[in-house]
Amino acid sequence: MVTEIEADILQQEWETVEATGATVEAAIEAALGELGAAPEDTTVEVLARPAQALPGERVSGAGEARVRVSKLDEHTARARATLVDLLRRMEIPARIAVRRPPAAAGPGAPPVLDVSGDDLGLLIGWRGETLRALQTAVNLMMGEDEGRTRRRVIIDVERYRARREEQVRELALRLANRVKRTGQRSTLDPMHPYERRAIHLALNGDEGVRTESIGVEPARRVVIHPTGPAQPDLPELPERPLRPGGRGGGDRPRDHERGPRRERW
Repeated sequence: MVTEIEADILQQEWETVEATGATVEAAIEAALGELGAAPEDTTVEVLARPAQALPGERVSGAGEARVRVSKLDEHTARARATLVDLLRRMEIPARIAVRRPPAAAGPGAPPVLDVSGDDLGLLIGWRGETLRALQTAVNLMMGEDEGRTRRRVIIDVERYRARREEQVRELALRLANRVKRTGQRSTLDPMHPYERRAIHLALNGDEGVRTESIGVEPARRVVIHPTGPAQPDLPELPERPLRPGGRGGGDRPRDHERGPRRERW
């Protein structure tokens, strides 16, 4: 649980300005000038792109590009610089962008450092283990903030983590449907904390099931319990095909292995 003091530290507002220009690049340059910040210390959201004029026509001011540029807080900027230096020493060329946590993420949600480039499967590893180790290393290198609380950043490589969370949510919905139809609980294999959280959030509003995490790390897992009698007439949810992508192995959830009570990941 995040205390009020920690939340105040973790949710420092990023200085943000909106600017317009004939092009996206011009709008960004104007915003950077107003913020007095370098491009590497900001995150950019394109709100509108300039309208394309037909030959002989003029584009009004309403057709200008509009961007929202936010200056990173000191901790996030330092975390990004730390990751840039670490990857440089590892001789891994990559681009690093910063993604702000959505408001729905709640108090203390850490920012995300999005790493993109070519052939970055090495940074993901089997089931994301290397990515998890990289994130742990960067957070440890950041140390304590002002001696009061440890602030964190999340690292994602080629949107692996985002895709993984989407897969976990889809898995959770299918398993909850099965639990309600059979009236039997379902126990999943051990998962990373962010994967377990995705399952809890996905099923939070389903009154037909309840979820709990059992065990201790690294063997902590989620159990989905029915909250009422079996509903055999409930239609079965079709399995959606997974989109290609996501190197590093183990990307596909396996929920068709032996027994109705235990689900493999």
